Order: sequence, then C-alpha cells, then structure tokens
Amino acid sequence: MQSHTQHAGTIPIIYQDHHLLIVNKPAGLVIHPTYKHADDTMWDALLADLAQQATDDWQPPDLPDDPRWARAPAEVRQLLREKRLVKLWAEEGLLERPALLHRLDKDTSGIVALARTARACSHVVRQFAAHTIVKTYLAVARRATPAWTQPRAPFTATLCQAGGSTEVLTWPLDLSCYLNRTLVLDGPLQRDPDERRRCIVGPDGQVATTQINVLARTNDFFLLEVRPVTGRTHQIRAHLAAAGYALVGDVTYAPEPEEGTPQAALSRQFLHASSLMFRDYPANNLRLFIAPVPPDLAGWLTQYFPTGMDLIDARTTRSGLSDEYRSSRQPE
Repeated sequence: MQSHTQHAGTIPIIYQDHHLLIVNKPAGLVIHPTYKHADDTMWDALLADLAQQATDDWQPPDLPDDPRWARAPAEVRQLLREKRLVKLWAEEGLLERPALLHRLDKDTSGIVALARTARACSHVVRQFAAHTIVKTYLAVARRATPAWTQPRAPFTATLCQAGGSTEVLTWPLDLSCYLNRTLVLDGPLQRDPDERRRCIVGPDGQVATTQINVLARTNDFFLLEVRPVTGRTHQIRAHLAAAGYALVGDVTYAPEPEEGTPQAALSRQFLHASSLMFRDYPANNLRLFIAPVPPDLAGWLTQYFPTGMDLIDARTTRSGLSDEYRSSRQPE
C-alpha cells in the first residue's frame, strides 16, 4: 500500500507504505502525549486516522529452507521454519502503533517521519544517530532578542567558503553580509536555569550544531534555510537567538512585538520543517520528502516578504519539487 499526499482525517499524509509513514504536522499540535498534555495530540489524531484505513495486506515472503537445515529431521526443519516466520512477523510486520522517529515543537509545522515496522525503525534510527539524515527548515528571523538569550558558554559562527575552507566570524553577526552564504552555529545547549521552558547556550549544555543559509532579505527580515546537524530541544530557535536573531512570531525567544508590526501579525513562530532526506527501508534508496509552506506562513510572506515567497516558489519549481514528495536513487 502506497500513497502520496493523502488527507486522512486531520493529519495530512505525505507518503505511506508498509514500512514508512511521512506526515505533515500542522502548527498548534503537541506531537505526542506527555504528563502535561495527555491527549489531543498529533499522535492521537494520527492513530484515529490510521484506524479508519483498510487493513495492511502484507504477508511474509515464502522463503526456501536455509541450506544449513538440509540434514535436520523433518520436524526440526518445520520448527525452524515456524521460528523464522515468527521473527519475520516481529521484524517486518506492522507494529501495533507506528514508531515516532523525531519530534517538532508544538508551534512548528512540517514533516514528521514514523516507522511502521521494527526493521524500518532501526534502519532510520541508525541514520539519525550517524547524523546522515538531512532535515531542512524554512525560517524568517529578525535581529532582536531578549538579554537572557546571550550565550553563557563559547559560541561560534563559521562561514563555509568555496573549496571547503572556513572562516570564524566575529560578533555581532550581521546576516545581511552573508546572502546566499552558508554559516554554521556551534554552541552547547541546555535548559535555562532561570526558566526551564526555554534553552540557552550554556556551560552545562549538550553539543549542538546548526547550519543556516541566508536565502533573502527584506527590510530587517531574513529568510533562512536551516539544517540542524544535531537534534537538541529548541535548537534552531535557541541558536538563532544566541546569535542575535529571533524567529518572527516566537513568543519565547523574541521580544514582545509592537501592535501593528509585521512580527505581531503572526500567531506562531515562522518555522516550518520543509523537507527530510534519508535512506528508506528495505531498498536503502535515498529519498527526499517535501512539505509545502502552510497557508498561515505563505500568507504572511505574501503580505510582508513577497520576494521570499517568490524565491521559495522558484526554488520548488527549479528543483522539480512541485509535488510534496520526491524519491531518488543514488549510489550506495
């Protein structure tokens, strides 16, 4: 069973087969139940959606006997076949519930991947651990952050240059100098001891690395393509804030917006998980999954940053990504 861009109930499904489920999380949904938020999550909605689908028709393949069984008595060979079948069902059959492979903040929209079988889960988790999965976000930020976001541990911004060379930049960082350039932010992230619901670059933090590409600028707004190399809590928001830039609409890491300003016109942070690239299971092909910019962010761009919206549309068309899903074969 495969589908591209279904809308089963409340959670749009970008891609589905026996092993994988790729969905487009709307903003405003907690991704999974917690002790503070036990229900009304993306997870609950998705399970309800899946319950309405037809039963998966997958069956284990009819495999020949292992040559090593050749001299075993018939009853032993039958026992080995049954044990292998049980193992196949456990590893390749549908999990009782899909396994969530990564997370997004409540007010971040975009791609979320789930595994539907145990082997697919292990296959993708290994890629996350090896940092070979490419997660790409679209963000709009402006230079304005509260004083508490200032780094409290070593924090670097590095410019990636042609030929692989790098240049460590000095603070304060002026993104207008790096249009169409790639920067890497590197600094440990931890919970803020003064407010546990936010994160800072601090001495007790975990290693965190974020790559940003400055796509466009209008007035004091910057359209960014962001790729977190690591996966820390609030990583993009906290790293950008530590660099002096807050996401438009962010109620935690940005100053209170003045009424009537563009930043006050957005009810959540401008952060969208736009694509995810990893090797699938079982073919191990490199696949790229795309989630279009949602209406609230597209509407804000159209009104306040039209060149940014035009750029996103042009990049999508140039890349042949007018659909929400693309698969590509690449060398092993």
